[in-house]
Parts: sequence; structure tokens; C-alpha cells
Amino acid sequence: GLQGWWTASYSIDEAAGPVERSWIVHTVILPACVVSPLWWRFLQNLRQSYDSKARWPYLGNALKYFLAAEVALFGLFEPDAKQNVLWIGCFVCATLYQIWWDVFQDWALLEKTDDGSGYRLRSTRLYSRKSMYYGIFAANFLLRFCWTMTLIPRRYLSQSGMLRDAYSSDFQTFIGPALASAEIIRRSLWGLIRVEWEAIKTSREYVATKGSISGGDRGENSDDNGFDLDDGGKLEPMQIGSGYGRGRRRGGVLSLPGLDPILEPYFGMARREMSSMTELQILGELCLYATAFTSLGIFAAAHRHVL
Repeated sequence: GLQGWWTASYSIDEAAGPVERSWIVHTVILPACVVSPLWWRFLQNLRQSYDSKARWPYLGNALKYFLAAEVALFGLFEPDAKQNVLWIGCFVCATLYQIWWDVFQDWALLEKTDDGSGYRLRSTRLYSRKSMYYGIFAANFLLRFCWTMTLIPRRYLSQSGMLRDAYSSDFQTFIGPALASAEIIRRSLWGLIRVEWEAIKTSREYVATKGSISGGDRGENSDDNGFDLDDGGKLEPMQIGSGYGRGRRRGGVLSLPGLDPILEPYFGMARREMSSMTELQILGELCLYATAFTSLGIFAAAHRHVL
């Protein structure tokens, strides 16, 4: 390709043809570029689980990236699968899990009502307008379903070696750039509530440590223990994995908000501590999860008959 371009045998667009049709590009390089951010975040959560000797919430967060990688890889290796009922079902389940994680873990946006019959917007808030929370939730809910489209390249190599378009020309011209821009907006909005919850959580820890709990009136800026968020406390830098939603312990295990009473029993293993396990047992379990992730890419490639 480069030799033809240097000697003017054909144009630069034609020179790109051998690269675009490369088996290595479509089987190794592009999948690696798509999955690598998810892979590193997955490993980061495994490391946090090892350091803290706790499965939850780190393995729950790792599952989020595992499901995202599954959907992205099969959509990448087999773009026609986007019309498959199984792929659509996995895509919807993975997206709904991400939304649940946003609401109950990263944001801790909802809390139990006083009578325990339902959920309400948490009483401790830094933004004065409730409509802001509802608006960000609605935008995040809708745009979460568009994230996969931004991961799948616009062209793919078919099993016969032909270069085909994964989307229509209108999608590549208008919808693709719009989805990429919308994802940037969604992440910015997501960060507003994420940072707010981290500030609230850090302020609680500061007051609990210093013992400066005020007895003033409770308002929008006071937490359930009655301290004022405007007490001038110094906020510590945000730490990765430290801001997950509030969990409750029942019978020595962690209770997961938003899952009880139907789904919570199925997370029994994730809620058990790892402190009673040896180092070798913990490493063995975490290595199994990492092996499952890497095997996913091999299976997706084999399913496309490229290996």
C-alpha cells in the first residue's frame, strides 16, 4: 500500500485498501481497541476486590464491564447479530444493569421510604432542583441504550474477505457523530451526580471522624444524621471505588438496594466477605474471572470462524 502511494501507482484512498482488508486489523487490533478500556476497568475492580478482601461492590462493578465487553465483541465480530434476538436480549440486560448500577451504586439516588414500601429521591442533595435529578436520570437512561453503537466500527471484514458497511450511509454521516457527541454529554451529566454523591459521602466521613455533628434543623443539605453539609469541612480527594451506594447489612451480609426481595438472594455469593479465605484461594477465584473475560474474546472470534 505505501509503495503504491509513494510511486503514485494509485491514490491514497486506494492505498488504504490493504489495511482496511487486513485480517489482523479486524480480528486483533480493532477488537483490542474496543475492549481494552473495559478490560482494564475489569482488572481494576478485581484488584480492589483482592486488596479489600471483599467481593461486593467490586465484583458487581466488574460484571458490568464483563457484560459490556460481551455485547461489544459479538457486535464487532458479527454485526449482523444486531438483528438476533439473543444479542438484543443481552444488550438490553447489560444496559439495564448499568442503569441500575448508576442509580443505586454510583449515585445512591434512591432510598427506601419510611414505611419501606418503595423508593424515593434521597433526602441529602446538593442541587436544589429535583427536576435536575430526574432530567439527568432520563437522559442517562435513554443514552445508555446508544453506547454500543459507538463501539462497533463502521466497516467490518466478512467471512469471505469482503469489506462491508456495518451501518447505512445515513447512519455513518449523521447518526454516528451524533451518538458519539451524546455519549460525551451523558458522561458529563453522569459526573455531576457522581461527584455530588462523593462529596456528600466524604463530608459524612469527615464529620463522623471529627465528631462535629451539629444539632441544627435538617434541610435539603442535611443528611439523615442531622449534620450540615455547609460546615466548612475539608473534602478529601475522590478515591476509585470509594463512592458506591449505601449498603445495609442483614445477618452479617451486605444487602443490595433496589434488588430485594426478588433478585437479592441470587447475589448471596457476591455479598459474602473473602476475609476467611487464604491468599491463594482469593487469587484463584479472581483468576477464574479474568480467564472468563479473556475466553470471551476467543469464543467470539471462533464463532465468526476467524481462528
